[in-house]
Amino acid sequence: MKKSLVFCICVLYLWYSCSKENPVEKQETRIESYIKTKMGKNPGLKLSQTGAVFYLYSPGDTTVKASVGDSVYFYYAGALVNDTLKYFDTNIRELAEAMGLDEGLKTFDAVGVIVGRNNLLTGLSTGLQMVHRDDSGEIIFNSDLGFGDKPNGIVPPNSALIFKIFISKIVK
Repeated sequence: MKKSLVFCICVLYLWYSCSKENPVEKQETRIESYIKTKMGKNPGLKLSQTGAVFYLYSPGDTTVKASVGDSVYFYYAGALVNDTLKYFDTNIRELAEAMGLDEGLKTFDAVGVIVGRNNLLTGLSTGLQMVHRDDSGEIIFNSDLGFGDKPNGIVPPNSALIFKIFISKIVK
């Protein structure tokens, strides 16, 4: 009797753990769906080796490409890849005010980072290595390249992210 009870508990546990939705698979499905809707509008997608995707809206100066060690100045709007495209951070004044993200102390200047050296999310840092001066587009990546399984402010754990960006300057 005791062995059959242990067996039943093990079977129930396995069934439950297999039936739970895998958060990473869910993110990948959301990203694939999001990208498919974008592909019909513009096939300007670039994929990094780590899985970050850069979707180009409009190309800039293709003679000036960002690489590790370059200073890149950009405007951004960070959002969750979900049905609502909920923004969680931006340095674009109009969007911040419209979304109630104006924190008072925040400046709305272009953010300057040194690619590969700053404390950026891996997906964002990787995506910035695929851009040119004056590009505008989106960097899309799953939680493994973002905040992971830890929540961050209003960003829930295991969240795929989109950063809509405009590159204003690249200094070699």
